[in-house]
Amino acid sequence: MILALLLAGAQQAAPQQAADTPTPQQLFDQATKAAADGQCEAAVQAFEQIEKNAKVMADPIVRAAVDVRKGYCLAQLERSEEGQAAIRRGLPVLAAKGSGFAEEVRQAHLALGKFATLDFDYSAAIAEYSLALEGTTGSDRIRPLMALSQAAMFDQDGAAVRYAAEAYGIVNADPAFDKKAKAVVQTQYARALLNAGRAPEAYAELKDSLRKQGGLTMKVGVADVTTRSDLAIAAWLNNDKDKAFEYLAYTGAGHFEKSPFERARDMSLPPCGEATGLKPEDIAVVQFSLAEDGHVEGVLPIYAPAGRAAAIAFAREVAGWSWMPEDVRTIPPLFRYTTRVELRCTTGAERPALTLPLANATAEWLESKGVADAGWQAMPDAKSAPLERAALAAARSKKDSLAMFAAAVWLGGNSVAAEGERKALLGEAVQLSEILAAPAPVRAYAAIMKAQADRASRGGALRTLLNRPDFQGDPLVSATLRLLLAMPGYRSRGPSDADGLLSAVVATPGLPERHPLKIAAWLQRANLAASKGDLDSARHAFDQTGLTSRQCALLGLKPAVRSTGDLSNAFPQSAQRLGFEGWARTEFDVTTDGKTIAPRVVSAYPAFVFDGAAAAAAKGFRYTSSYRPEDGVACTAQEAPISFHLGRPGQ
Repeated sequence: MILALLLAGAQQAAPQQAADTPTPQQLFDQATKAAADGQCEAAVQAFEQIEKNAKVMADPIVRAAVDVRKGYCLAQLERSEEGQAAIRRGLPVLAAKGSGFAEEVRQAHLALGKFATLDFDYSAAIAEYSLALEGTTGSDRIRPLMALSQAAMFDQDGAAVRYAAEAYGIVNADPAFDKKAKAVVQTQYARALLNAGRAPEAYAELKDSLRKQGGLTMKVGVADVTTRSDLAIAAWLNNDKDKAFEYLAYTGAGHFEKSPFERARDMSLPPCGEATGLKPEDIAVVQFSLAEDGHVEGVLPIYAPAGRAAAIAFAREVAGWSWMPEDVRTIPPLFRYTTRVELRCTTGAERPALTLPLANATAEWLESKGVADAGWQAMPDAKSAPLERAALAAARSKKDSLAMFAAAVWLGGNSVAAEGERKALLGEAVQLSEILAAPAPVRAYAAIMKAQADRASRGGALRTLLNRPDFQGDPLVSATLRLLLAMPGYRSRGPSDADGLLSAVVATPGLPERHPLKIAAWLQRANLAASKGDLDSARHAFDQTGLTSRQCALLGLKPAVRSTGDLSNAFPQSAQRLGFEGWARTEFDVTTDGKTIAPRVVSAYPAFVFDGAAAAAAKGFRYTSSYRPEDGVACTAQEAPISFHLGRPGQ
């Protein structure tokens, strides 16, 4: 009401408007309604029209109210920094005015708390939600209490349970709330119990929440999916696995009509160890949304019994995942909005590609020419792809060959770009590198990327490149090409001249003796010698690497797959009976004779359904043999994905 009076006063002071022009108050009402209805683009446009009225915006209270309400919508449009800045500008002004703006102030703190939650800063979120709770009574307490329960859920101090219990008490005592509204609050209460290690109580509460929602019907909305998904976790933790699968089946997860839910193109996991505090047995269930371009939004840890640090470590990795846009389009909208995966940490170290030295040389050359990637390479691929396309279009319009080359290389290496687009871009990059007379490592990097993009002709293309005098004369380029050619591939042995290629790598003048390419070549020479029974030569070659027995290499050298065994019976009957499809990513050590040791699932969709079957299938995988002098393990934390499609399970 106070704001309406201010706007009315400002309107009277403003010049007379045309009859069909909305008044500032009408615009403010339209924007506020649009924001409440989730139509944030329309809301921001209306707020921006108000901002053009200098006389209206001259009032500090009007400006503050516009900032706060517009700021919330900016954040929903992934303009989080602008949104937070706007809210923080307006909040002190409104807070200083007292009770007349109490609701705006409360909403501002809730919005800032949500931003902090999405940034995984749970301490800041709890502080903002606590401010939103101050001075509230009755049903006004429910939203900040629910938010506090979510933010504190992994702290294991009982606060999350207390917050949710208070909210549940309020809705139960208020006849204005129907059963479904009560069920939403009850589900959060049960989720807090799950993370507090009180699975039997949580199971009972979730069953009651399900009854309030009408039971296991074929009608599915967000609230239904949430409760049933939480019920599946609770049932699993209570060793009621048949019911866990049943509840999960009734969420619709793993039951897409047109195609299965594909794995992300880029699916990193947090490392186990001191940096994260994670142990291999730690598990998490993380929920997220998928944007149409394939990037991940709204990441929310659901279950992480190892605590807050673990929940954040898993959530941060998921936030960096990317899907192919065409894969996203096959997913029903409900499951783009809310999808869950089961996760564990990885015990493996990062294994950069053999082409990393050439990639670094290319980046250094571009930087020396004043061309930088604007931080795109640090972004998820799905977020960087449109920026790279825009940069390429801008470079073409300016006929800037250097910028065109850079954008073509970046986008050509982007995992969410379509195969045809990548091949065309990398072909263009090769031509541009020659026109620019780029250094040999830069020209070779583009040419190797192009060759690797076409698997059918890869070997022949790499041989052709190696035969070029300019590439043979460059130590880094020639060593990289020879090493790539010498490596065994998927279900294929290395070439007959592999030993000669590797010998040339370790003898390459101009490369330091401890260069990663030489270490990788020595390691593969040890493997080849051992496969021929020449253990003395194998030991000598291995000693040159400086590696421990359990290290694969400093670059991406690891055992190649020889066989995946018989996967025809891998599909679990319980999952088949309920019509589930999905995938699991397994991780295991590989022995020197190519067998797998102790496979475990590190990521899976739907959660829990394919864990046992995937681990069992991975036991039958066989890899190329390797040489290690000390024990039977050649490489730790090798990973392999397994897809479970009805009628055709496999890698």
